Amino acid sequence: MAALEISVDDLQLGMYVSQLDRPWLGTPYLLEGVMIQSQEDIDQLAQLCQTVFVDETTIPASFKPKRIILVKASSHTPEVLTSKKTASDQITPGELEKIERTPFHGNQRYTDIHPVDRELPVARQALEVSISMLEEIHGHIEHGVKLDYRHAKEVVESLRESVVRNPDALLLLSRLRKTRHELYEKSVRSSVYLLALGRHLGLPREELSALGMGGLLMDVGQAQLPVEIQKKTGKLSTAEHEIFKRHVAYGETSVATTLDISEAVLAIVAQHHERENGSGYPRGLFANQLHPYARMAAVIDSYESLIEPARDMPAFRPFEALRELQTNSRGGLNSTLVEQFCQFIGVFPIGSLVELNTGEVAIVLAHNRTQRFRPKIMVILDAKKKPHESPRQLDLRLSETSVTGIEYEIKRDLALGAFGIDVSRYYLG
Repeated sequence: MAALEISVDDLQLGMYVSQLDRPWLGTPYLLEGVMIQSQEDIDQLAQLCQTVFVDETTIPASFKPKRIILVKASSHTPEVLTSKKTASDQITPGELEKIERTPFHGNQRYTDIHPVDRELPVARQALEVSISMLEEIHGHIEHGVKLDYRHAKEVVESLRESVVRNPDALLLLSRLRKTRHELYEKSVRSSVYLLALGRHLGLPREELSALGMGGLLMDVGQAQLPVEIQKKTGKLSTAEHEIFKRHVAYGETSVATTLDISEAVLAIVAQHHERENGSGYPRGLFANQLHPYARMAAVIDSYESLIEPARDMPAFRPFEALRELQTNSRGGLNSTLVEQFCQFIGVFPIGSLVELNTGEVAIVLAHNRTQRFRPKIMVILDAKKKPHESPRQLDLRLSETSVTGIEYEIKRDLALGAFGIDVSRYYLG
């Protein structure tokens, strides 16, 4: 969805605000976009920020901004200029799209090519092949055999292309797909999250490939930990945690010796547990010593550990996890990347569980890009929390109603496994 940055003073009825000049977290809108339906909407935004990004498809052809946004090259800090400035001082709306807003942004623009339903079969095949490749990688590492990197690259590219066409399909399947090996599941989810974040940031395809490969491999060293550590349920002791931290070094060594890998991928494997304030491991590196993609991986790894924790630890609800990420961004995680991750993952992430205002429970299947509080869902439990015999799909954007005439709305998000739900039952096979 292409967007144009304009002053809040230039907002008009019917425009859709997709991004603010500040994080959505901490605003009345949470992570949601805003459809301008009244002057009150504009007044409220004016109290929160100076500029906003508006979906270009909602901007009238006759729109002429009274103010132009100028971005200072030295600081990337937006400055609002009145139209009384000379033409040489002004930047046209078209030129604004060429300006990088953060050091992590690329210049590539992606739009959804396929609807989720069409992409699901292709995404499912890519997912299955990636899990098979992980089994192959672990086998090669165990026996010290060099892996055919061309094959690994082809597998990652199949994941990449699915995410480019529509990230929702793989985001959904990677959450619902369950295998006998938890480490493989987490690795695939990490890869998909990194690919989707890179797409959101507008990175070119070759960079997406590095992110996808890094996500698949960043925890490969865990397979070399003692079996009692791998299989332990419950919290690790201090001594056990020190042993667990060795998986980073194991993974770095294994990947470097068995794969013809790029520097960026190796950095993800070696640095995804490092933190910007030097509190991470294994080397205690600081922000300026970290590869940008490792900083992205740190955000993904932290989110994963909150919503799907290991060793039977309690899981955070998705929104609670986003709040926790925001707290961690004050020192450990990069605040810009946390904000961007929150923007693309949304209040109700793909594959998460939600309770409706009817009391029913549903799985989020896909986002509606312009109305993120109204996703596509599959209703799986009735109001008494009993399984529906025939789960049905709804698009909340269409204002669908229940049998009693109530318009469906999401009441709250739920932790994974709420009400004893096994999401693997609803893997769309």
